[in-house]
Amino acid sequence: MIDWKSVSEEAGRLLSGYLKIRSLNPPGDESEAAAYLARALEERGLTSELYESAPKRMNLISRLPGDGTKRGIVLYNHMDVVAADPRDWSRDPFSGDISGGFVYGRGAIDMKGMAVMQILAMDLLNRLNPRRTRDVIFFAAADEEKGGRFGAQWLIENHWDKIQAEYLWDEGGFGMRDLFGPGTVFLSAVAEKQDLWLRVTARGTPGHSGIPRGDNAAETLVRALDRILKINSWYRLHPVVRDMFAGAARVMPFPKSLVASALGNPLAFRIARPALAANPTISAMLRDTISVTVLEAGEKENIIPDKAQAVLDIRLLPDQDPGEFLDRLDRIIGDDRVRVEPIQSPTPGAPSRTDTEFYRTLSETLSRCAPGSVTAPMLTPGTTDSCHFRRKGVQCYGLFPAILDPGELDRFHGIDERISLDNLGLGTRVVYETLAALVEGN
Repeated sequence: MIDWKSVSEEAGRLLSGYLKIRSLNPPGDESEAAAYLARALEERGLTSELYESAPKRMNLISRLPGDGTKRGIVLYNHMDVVAADPRDWSRDPFSGDISGGFVYGRGAIDMKGMAVMQILAMDLLNRLNPRRTRDVIFFAAADEEKGGRFGAQWLIENHWDKIQAEYLWDEGGFGMRDLFGPGTVFLSAVAEKQDLWLRVTARGTPGHSGIPRGDNAAETLVRALDRILKINSWYRLHPVVRDMFAGAARVMPFPKSLVASALGNPLAFRIARPALAANPTISAMLRDTISVTVLEAGEKENIIPDKAQAVLDIRLLPDQDPGEFLDRLDRIIGDDRVRVEPIQSPTPGAPSRTDTEFYRTLSETLSRCAPGSVTAPMLTPGTTDSCHFRRKGVQCYGLFPAILDPGELDRFHGIDERISLDNLGLGTRVVYETLAALVEGN
């Protein structure tokens, strides 16, 4: 009989130490974090290997072997974290404080807490499930916060044999309470948007600003951006989002449940769209989004600039072809003085299926560990390292197995990020029981 309260307390102590490590990206240095995880694994009888993709850019792999009857499962997490301004926090963001049943620190949710759940679940699996049909591969990656060039992407290109698997368990979704209704919905990310970064450059004729000539590069750019940003109002329902609402409808009150379950009907979608668009996260799942992130023009107050630039962060729905989108963008701009240049282009990957053994087993485990909850697929508005694995044909599922309310989720990349000891225990149990079912023989 597993004492899950003790497991929760052990997870809190392990995470507290991990959160003290400032593995910020940028600048990017995962060496101390990797050493900490290697010690934690070794203390539990699990070996690990380190892979350095660049100076101080460390990746770690630990393998719990099976008999090879079935293909492996990767437990993915990343060691790097985003910045945190201590002036905004109620405590040091890298203190790892345990207070009031919570562990505080940058990375508690994204994504050091999940690494701790995975390590403790592997420990249980190693001790309690000696006969395994699959390898279970713990993969702590570098550089996720900056796109994975020194992490998942590098390891796939250089050491694919070390992480080749049938399934990958990543971040992306959460157990959400009070988002769709009073019940809990576990959202497992099976698809994500494609990140397309563009530089838009407008050219004009320089001159004295007191004598406008109608060829101001800055004004040309502003007009082009105005046309481009109208794309943000073009909504459509992706099949994964349709299925998400159909699943969530089971815990929603009437009549919302009726509308949610019928969103595949164009009339129902049109009626529900204003309410759906009012939630920024949901809204981002229903359209290709465009954000202006950088603007540059001019050097002096009284000189009309001959060049103006903007950088756009565009997140395309999974079924949107990037080349077709760029062609449409040129037609929308309709100005020869404006040039669009890709900075980063995505390689599309197919959404993961929901009829697999992994998705079915995970759903059953969640239902058992959180009675009354439901599991539904999700489209991640951003991008994760799963995109690199999906391109290799791996079935990827993104779920941080904890139950959060919308206010708690706001701490993700935000102020006073934290996770409860109860959620650490729940998450460890979900990971362990899901793996135990997936590795057992027929």
